[in-house]
Amino acid sequence: MLRIVTHIERLLLVHDCVIVPKFGGFVLQVVPAVQHMEEHTFRPLRKEIGFNMTLQHNDGLLPESYMQMHAVSYRQAQLMLEEDVEDIKNTLQQYGKLSLGVLGSFSIGEEGQMIFHPGETDLFSVSSYGLPVFHFPALAPLQVEREEVALLASKKEKRDTLYIPISRKLIRTAMASAAAIALFLLVSTPVKDVNQDAYTASFVPTGMVVQKPVLSETVSSDGIVAEADTKQAASEEVVAREVKKVAPAPVPEKKAVVSKPVAVRPKMYHIVIASFPSESQADEFIAGVDRNECKHVSKVVRDGKYRIYADKFDNREAAESYMATLRSNPKYKDAWLFISR
Repeated sequence: MLRIVTHIERLLLVHDCVIVPKFGGFVLQVVPAVQHMEEHTFRPLRKEIGFNMTLQHNDGLLPESYMQMHAVSYRQAQLMLEEDVEDIKNTLQQYGKLSLGVLGSFSIGEEGQMIFHPGETDLFSVSSYGLPVFHFPALAPLQVEREEVALLASKKEKRDTLYIPISRKLIRTAMASAAAIALFLLVSTPVKDVNQDAYTASFVPTGMVVQKPVLSETVSSDGIVAEADTKQAASEEVVAREVKKVAPAPVPEKKAVVSKPVAVRPKMYHIVIASFPSESQADEFIAGVDRNECKHVSKVVRDGKYRIYADKFDNREAAESYMATLRSNPKYKDAWLFISR
């Protein structure tokens, strides 16, 4: 009996409905978050377990779980499942009650009906990370809080006040030292005594700095004094060579890279009426579907399961409207919505 409980718990972590053939279905119902103002408590979003006796068909989830866990064929998995179901029914009939661990328990009522008592667990509340109910303490009035803070601050100020004696002679000495340092910094070297070579930028070659020409006086045969520039030609030649060296190289143009947009596949909403672990079973089921009731019946494969859908839509409202219409047919009253991309 514990074997089937383990399989049901494992499947409810992934699916919202797990059907035990010829017994009933365990359904997870979403309970919204609730805040109780009087008690200052907050209960986050959670899922509660319910039981529906009208769900008697085989949806293929439990046999597939048996096949994966026990490494058996589909036929052997069905036999193991039927054996566990008979064991549950016999125990409940013999003792009048049955416990299924965290799932809850069953009991037989006075009129012979089967009553389900859900278990108190947050195991299946994955979306809220299993958070329990927590309490928000009430805040004190703002005015009272301000008065308490002011009182504590005044007490702390009185307790932390320190008196340090300072010598006036020491203050006068420090002020005189600061004035002497400021006067020393204000005195600068005369501009005429500054060495111009020390202020030449280091990235400019020394040869590019034009020096003042040295004038020499030469006396001609006629006694006329002529001025000759002895360094003019040499400096011009050096400047021409350096300019050629520092000429910037052409920078290649960067080509703009255009990113291609990534296509996003839209969501599709399938109205599922059956699910099977193998393709042959799915094809056999499709062959027996009335085309007048389900004109676009087909299958979709996800996670190794072959789900048979009556129709699919790209709009959720249209899909839910069609599902409500389809459920009016007793053959498809258990139809459910499957979302994929």
